[in-house]
Amino acid sequence: MRMQEEQWLRTRTASIILDWAEEREPPFSGLGKADFAEAIVAAHVVADEARLNLNQWIAAARRADMSWAEIGKTLGISKQAAQQRFGRATGHAEEGVDNGTFVRTGATAFNELRILAGEGRKGNELVALGALTLSFRPSEQTWEYCRRIGTGSDTTRMQAEGWEHVASWLPFHYYKRVTE
Repeated sequence: MRMQEEQWLRTRTASIILDWAEEREPPFSGLGKADFAEAIVAAHVVADEARLNLNQWIAAARRADMSWAEIGKTLGISKQAAQQRFGRATGHAEEGVDNGTFVRTGATAFNELRILAGEGRKGNELVALGALTLSFRPSEQTWEYCRRIGTGSDTTRMQAEGWEHVASWLPFHYYKRVTE
C-alpha cells in the first residue's frame, strides 16, 4: 500500500470520531470528564469495528487460499504470529454443535459455490461459515445459494426475492433460499 493511501485511511478513520463529536447532542466540548468518557467509548467502538473488519478480511483471504505466511508478510509479522493472532478469530463457526450440523472444510472463494450447490441439492442447509469452512444441517428441502460482493445494502432487495441472509465474510455476503 502506498504511503498516500495509508494516510488517507488514517485521516478517514480519525474523521469518524470528529464527525461524531460535531453531530452528537450536545456537541462534544471537551470541558468535562463525561465528554472524554463518551469520546473514549466512541473511539473504542470504531476500534472494535476495525478489528472485526480486519478479521473478516483475513478470513476472506484464507478462503481465497492466501497462506498464513503470505498474511504474516503482508502485516509485517511471522507466519506463526499471524496464525496465532487471527487463526482463532477467523475460525470455525458452529463446530461441535450436536444438532446434526456438520462442517465441510477446504472451502475457498474458488470452490465454495460448487460445494454450496452440491450440498443444497442434497438438502443440506447452510447455517454458518468460517475460514475455509461451511456448516450445514440436513433438511427436508433442497436449497440454492448465492454470494454477493458489497456492503450488504442489497439485503432488502434480496429478501424481496425470497433470499435469506446467512452470513458475511468480507467482502462476501451469503444468501440461501428453498428451491421449488
